[in-house]
Amino acid sequence: MKRGIALMESDEPAAIVEALTYFDRALALRLDLPLDEFPRLRYGLAACWLNRGDALVRLGDPARLPAAVHAYDEGIAAMRDLDLFADPLYPRRLVIAHQNRGIARLAQGPDGLNDAVRSLAEAIAILDGEPAAAMPDREHLRAAAWMNLANVHAADPSHASDTAAHDAARRALTMVAELEATDPAAAEVGLKARHVLCRIVAVRLTSSGAPAPGAIDAIGAPDDLTMPDDVHEATDAVDEGLALVRQWEQRGVPHFRLLACDLFRFGARVYARYQPQFLEEFVLENVDAAQSSREFVLSEELQAAAHEALELLNRPSST
Repeated sequence: MKRGIALMESDEPAAIVEALTYFDRALALRLDLPLDEFPRLRYGLAACWLNRGDALVRLGDPARLPAAVHAYDEGIAAMRDLDLFADPLYPRRLVIAHQNRGIARLAQGPDGLNDAVRSLAEAIAILDGEPAAAMPDREHLRAAAWMNLANVHAADPSHASDTAAHDAARRALTMVAELEATDPAAAEVGLKARHVLCRIVAVRLTSSGAPAPGAIDAIGAPDDLTMPDDVHEATDAVDEGLALVRQWEQRGVPHFRLLACDLFRFGARVYARYQPQFLEEFVLENVDAAQSSREFVLSEELQAAAHEALELLNRPSST
């Protein structure tokens, strides 16, 4: 198991494939253990299955996703009869199993969305239950589950899912509000929740059909300008998110740059379309190295995004 986990730390596909062989060896050994006589052994068996599922997902091959979902199902089944009050590690592992299963089902496309919602709802139900009270990272896992649930709902174009995605993202933000400035894991949840909110607003503001899930950098002209609440929510989400990224950049934490560039592009389009008088200020604030880091400000991604944003200043209005 430890050898497989070490290999999993690499982003190289060959290393991840090799990790699978180690997880399979551990799985074969643990299946021969007296699982019924010693229930805790099923906790270790579940770990084999869950690591196997994670490795299959990490490979990024859609053809491997059914095997990954099967591995998560086996891991969940291995823990089904455990007393969740016996050890806080038990509900924690079960939560992660349901959450990762939901993410894998989301990756399978529209046919997996309803099942993904059920998996994440199950994770949240466990987190809300009494056995999870002793988990030290309960609140973080709960926020992450709500954020992932928001992401699943946002992938569904129906109006009901739009509302559900918005509410789930807002709930996740509330849960990390007091932590994201000091805890990078909470900051990641908060930034991803804001990303979901921006995707929802992009769908609402576009007039040429909803953009593809995950694309928040394309806003068409709306039929009218009667959506100020959406606009204000979008700019608030972007400004708060980018301010958070700048704080972490000042501390030498560069992990949020891709999310930041996506939020920046989206924010520039919202400002250009609805509040052009603030666009230049928005750009200058986010390319000020004194408020962020020189490395981020001079990065190719942010420079390209800033250049695109400044071009919007000279673009004729579409109204």
